[in-house]
Amino acid sequence: MGSQFLPRIGQEVLVQFIENDIDRPIVVGALYNGQGEGGVAPTPGGAPARADEGSPFGSATDHSTSGQGNLAGGNSPVWHGASAGADGHRNPAAQWGIRTKEFGGSGYNQLLFDDTDAQGRVQLRSTFAGTELTLGHLVHAADNYRGSLRGQGAELRTDAWGAIRGGAGLLVTSYAIVHNAQARDPAGDNVAGIALMKQAVKLAETFSEAATTHRTVALASYVGSARPGGSARSDAEAPLAGMLTAVSGMVGASGLDAARADAGARSTAPDDGKVPHPVDPVIAVSARAGLAVTAAQAMQLSSGDTVALMSGADSQFVGGAGLRVHAGQALGVLGGAVAPDAGGIGLQAIAAQGAIDVQAQGDTLSVQARDDVQVISASSFSEWAAHKRISLSTVGGANITIEGGNITVQCPGKIAIHAGKKSFTGPEQAAVALPVLPQSICVECLLKARAAGSPFAMR
Repeated sequence: MGSQFLPRIGQEVLVQFIENDIDRPIVVGALYNGQGEGGVAPTPGGAPARADEGSPFGSATDHSTSGQGNLAGGNSPVWHGASAGADGHRNPAAQWGIRTKEFGGSGYNQLLFDDTDAQGRVQLRSTFAGTELTLGHLVHAADNYRGSLRGQGAELRTDAWGAIRGGAGLLVTSYAIVHNAQARDPAGDNVAGIALMKQAVKLAETFSEAATTHRTVALASYVGSARPGGSARSDAEAPLAGMLTAVSGMVGASGLDAARADAGARSTAPDDGKVPHPVDPVIAVSARAGLAVTAAQAMQLSSGDTVALMSGADSQFVGGAGLRVHAGQALGVLGGAVAPDAGGIGLQAIAAQGAIDVQAQGDTLSVQARDDVQVISASSFSEWAAHKRISLSTVGGANITIEGGNITVQCPGKIAIHAGKKSFTGPEQAAVALPVLPQSICVECLLKARAAGSPFAMR
């Protein structure tokens, strides 16, 4: 156990000899002197000497290295104080750390501590794939050079592939917590995220009940997906309620066994001896201002149970090309559940170009309104056709029925015909081509396949 720090080439060391044998030297310590990067050359016996005339420092910028030369031709540490020449960095020697080096290349690994006043920085870095973790005051840096500000906080980056993995869950949030010498909130504190989740559950409840009132499809994420009041995760909680429970967990702080027991029991009761922790391995993301998720190419959002997209105000879905909404079961659209928009529109569907095609391929298509129903063609005609019968009726009892080759007109009152010319001639017949609608399920084919024991149903 322990650690070992080997002196680097160019450092001054203290040497003793085992049993005073000059052939058996041993380095017992490292001194502050030496020929380092930009350092002052040592002088014999403290005699004065001129600074080294060589200048190992090139121009230092935020995007190029500096101080790479080593006048001793060795591999001394790159961090130092003021250099001897005007080209030196002359920083106050606030940087210290450990750097290793490849045997046959220029790559290295380092742990750097920067104790510059009010600009503390820690960096763990590997030159392989530009992988590094920097904490604190982020600056442009190259070896001993401290450049301009890059930011404050933390940066984890790599030119290769990265992964963030939490087996018991993961919290990503922009809500700050108390963290200072006097007080520190628990690491799993997610009060704001839980509050937003409660708002989402309440919003889903409001509009699911509105959907039920207006006789359209309720929200499965609120009423239950796999079963009423249940989900794929739990038989006793709908998806939204289950997610709220998962992020609201409180587990015992006395030990790992107590915490696991509370997580298994899905405990959410607050207690002085408990700390916040998810009871399921969920990833919780909450943003104080906003959350932007963008992709230069494709973006996929998939779930094995339900997906709930909700907003307290407006939501927009825009497609630069096509926009497709497919549902394996019912598709419900409810507008004006609270109030129409400023233009008095509850639900509007417009095709700026091309046709609008509405089909009920397996059952009835109903168009109903409390007030008027208007069907208008601005520049062509309106065509009504049916395979069996067309019937026009009013509450007063008047009716016109077109069925087969017959037209039947009946009313309890009078029939008034106003025309400049009335002609009743012989019979005529007009052919009408009805659409052929696809069938997603062939019941007869399924019955035949089951009787034959075949895994395939052939039409």
